[in-house]
Amino acid sequence: MRRANGGQFVDRRANPRRDARIPINMNPANVSARTQDISLGGMKVRVEITPMPFHIRDEVMFLANQPYFKFQGQGEILWASPRDSTVGIKFTQLGEEARKSLEEVLSLFVHVPTSNR
Repeated sequence: MRRANGGQFVDRRANPRRDARIPINMNPANVSARTQDISLGGMKVRVEITPMPFHIRDEVMFLANQPYFKFQGQGEILWASPRDSTVGIKFTQLGEEARKSLEEVLSLFVHVPTSNR
């Protein structure tokens, strides 16, 4: 994201984010977490333990195993905020089945433009 001339943030992500609270499990630390927003390219996640066991550039595996959403893959942590226990994850490996499941669940959520991470 970048600041536009009026001080407003402009979201330059390739894929629009959807505001979605989906329980997931993250490894290698076997941590429960919940998505804050998600897109075809990545997600913002709130980790449910402190101190947060993840850092920038960590590779993580994630799994959502909900009746309405089965999803697993790998990603890289692009940013981390220990202050509010959130991380930004860019998807690096998603199988075809995971991508289809993600596309289906994203169609259920309304796009919410983000003004910050």
